[in-house]
Amino acid sequence: MNESLGSVTFNQVQDNPLQADLQYRGFVASPILGASEGLSVFLNGVRLNEPFGDIVNWDLLPPDAIRSLNLMPGSNPLFGLNTLGGALSMETKTGFTSPGAEAELSFGSFGRRIVELSAGGHGEHWGAFGAGRFFTEDGWRQHSPSRAFNGFLSTTYQKDGATLDLSLVGASTAMAGIGPAPVELLAQDRSAVFTYPDETKNRMLMAILRGDRPLSPTSHLSATAFSRVSRTLTANGDQGAWEQCTAAGQTANVCASDGTTVILDPAGAPVPFDPNNPYNGSDNSTYTHQLGFGGSVQGTFEAPIGGRENHLFVGGSVDEGQVRFRSQTVLARLDDTRGTVDTAFIDPTSPVAVDATVKNLGLFASDTFALLPDLFLTLSGRFNLSVQSMQDQLGGDLSGDNQYHRLNPAVGLSYQPRPQIGVYGSYSESARAPTPMELTCASPTDPCRLPNEFVADPPLAQVVARTFEAGLRGRLRRGRASVDYAVAVFHTANADDILFISSGALTNEGYFANVGDTLRQGVEARLHGRVRLGPGAGRLEWSASYTYLDATFQTPFVSPSVNHPLAVGGQIDVAAGSHLPSIPAQVGKGSLAWMAPFGLALSATVLGRSGQYYRGDEANLLPQMPGYVVANLRADYTFARWISAFVRVDNVFDADTASFGVLGDPTAVFPTFTDPRFQSPGAPRAGWVGVDLRH
Repeated sequence: MNESLGSVTFNQVQDNPLQADLQYRGFVASPILGASEGLSVFLNGVRLNEPFGDIVNWDLLPPDAIRSLNLMPGSNPLFGLNTLGGALSMETKTGFTSPGAEAELSFGSFGRRIVELSAGGHGEHWGAFGAGRFFTEDGWRQHSPSRAFNGFLSTTYQKDGATLDLSLVGASTAMAGIGPAPVELLAQDRSAVFTYPDETKNRMLMAILRGDRPLSPTSHLSATAFSRVSRTLTANGDQGAWEQCTAAGQTANVCASDGTTVILDPAGAPVPFDPNNPYNGSDNSTYTHQLGFGGSVQGTFEAPIGGRENHLFVGGSVDEGQVRFRSQTVLARLDDTRGTVDTAFIDPTSPVAVDATVKNLGLFASDTFALLPDLFLTLSGRFNLSVQSMQDQLGGDLSGDNQYHRLNPAVGLSYQPRPQIGVYGSYSESARAPTPMELTCASPTDPCRLPNEFVADPPLAQVVARTFEAGLRGRLRRGRASVDYAVAVFHTANADDILFISSGALTNEGYFANVGDTLRQGVEARLHGRVRLGPGAGRLEWSASYTYLDATFQTPFVSPSVNHPLAVGGQIDVAAGSHLPSIPAQVGKGSLAWMAPFGLALSATVLGRSGQYYRGDEANLLPQMPGYVVANLRADYTFARWISAFVRVDNVFDADTASFGVLGDPTAVFPTFTDPRFQSPGAPRAGWVGVDLRH
């Protein structure tokens, strides 16, 4: 997606290859709490956005089991909640679609080693497919090892046009995402880390049962049921601010940030305050258990109406997510490498124990009718109902119930009189309900340290996205060459957009808020060409794409930003028209590949993006992070039908890049540092080699 889809970019917030933020037209699908999720993601028709924060855990997906991937633009209501800017749909392989066996082994830079195995086959009615993947690396930044096990198994039954498929997906991963570091530290060593550890351990098991049955020559009935259970453990070492108590009679002891809550040791005695050996670190740990289950049913009817082509489908879905969240903070000290040395002293103000239940209901319908043989009108709509209930297990104020509902419409026209040219236009609406995680972290006066400090906050309004889009597309042919082209203009306005406002001293401290209206509009263009060079010369494939994106706040507001050097009273005024942070305005991509007739394939890709503003600088008062251009090369050689090898080099020219920036306070760890800018640096030049075996 990063190399092939024009409007897709990745922000390496955590600097971990398994934890990237996928951005599309200014909307994100991220595994990191704090991102304003705006893309829905599906695997075999099952929504993968987790109920607690709508995040997407990319590390849990089985990459070698994916057969196809489609990224649908716009606020298409048919995909349900969270489809503000687009929907990503993935389908897996089966024994019928992918017979045979394959093994791929690769290794190289950063100690990365990958083993991928897959096998599939089928008889007259039964088919089976399985895949497994092992990934491990030391990481290119200090203290950043990762490993991942992914497994997939499916069995399929087909007879007389009916299909029944059962898929099982399992994963166990352990990732160290080091995250942003002060720019002054990166100037000394780009692999350096600010504080550590920052570990995430995920486990997941999911079962998907799908069936499709023809009711007549022009109608089908399909249904999907799923169950998913996941567990996430996080351990985050950070700077701390454990100070001397201010309450009378307690000034010899250490207190929490309120200055009055005394920290106790395991024996119940107060922890003494030592100004010469302070507790300048903290270890934050979380436990999140999520159970999701549900199903959907859809009827498809394709009988002509009045002699004209017509496609109608109607359906509904229902799902429930049950969340169990626990967290606490322990006092620590930073060692000489800025790693935290744990203690047994728990901050008594830190424990959080929240259970949440999220229930969603969707009813949808869509009809595409041929007004003319080449002119199609599409009308669709979906009703969403989301009911959330939270129970504070510690007797605090986090308990509460919230309900969101909305009917979202869409209309579109498509005209394709010939393959060389086609035009289309559409209008669509979709919505995103606030998640339990956002609802418990929405107070400007009491910011949360993601992902583990939650307080009772006012409810948030749901986000409503309205998208206009129009474009041209087609295919041109001449002799041995062909070119596919596509040009689109888009305009997506979000009402009551929810963003994470960085307002505390730490880079991950802040709160969620409805910031009013935001706008993401722009133009994207793409060319993809193929040309056969003649007998004995092979063929060339090339592509070029460009996206201009104008992502702005449309409602002025005052944003807390205590780390901003130009803040007045710890606040900045965000004017209407200010650009959203973390979103590049321009993205360009190009690729060229030569496939020789004797088994050699050479390819090169170039990826470029313009600068972006730091999170915490919503007012755009500081210079942008610089843009960059990265070139990647790959060579493949097929020795025989059953064996091939490859070499890949990323960032060939070893460019210094950074894809994410945020404002923070480095002085607690580096007293001489004065620059509040933190960046997540991009990986240096790296290379890998591998072998692929097929049967």
